[in-house]
Amino acid sequence: MDSLGFRIGLDLIFLSRVEELYNRHSTNFLQRFFTEDEIKYCFKSPIFQKQIECMGGFIAAKEAVMKVLGEGWPRIPWTDIEVIHDERNRPFVALKGEGLLHMEQNNFESVQISITHDELIAAAVAIGIPGKF
Repeated sequence: MDSLGFRIGLDLIFLSRVEELYNRHSTNFLQRFFTEDEIKYCFKSPIFQKQIECMGGFIAAKEAVMKVLGEGWPRIPWTDIEVIHDERNRPFVALKGEGLLHMEQNNFESVQISITHDELIAAAVAIGIPGKF
């Protein structure tokens, strides 16, 4: 079946795992997985559970994007995929370095994401949008 060049990635993560990693490795965990702007965004909330949900959502989104790009870490560093929000607080990704290179190699014009979370899990879907049909 022809997918017209579109590709979908899906990921979910248990927030207990995110909390465990954060509690064990704090600074190293943050620096490995997130850009400075992502850290600032997640820590805007003073509520610890909301911070964990945010970090979990970002990790799930980055994993989903890696699946779309056909490569994971360590080939694509976590920080080469950045979750950014527009003026209406909708998430999208900004790719750089290896992430951008793989997007171009896959002939994607962009990669779109959607993130959801509750108190137990975070999940994200990513869709690679082809540059030409």
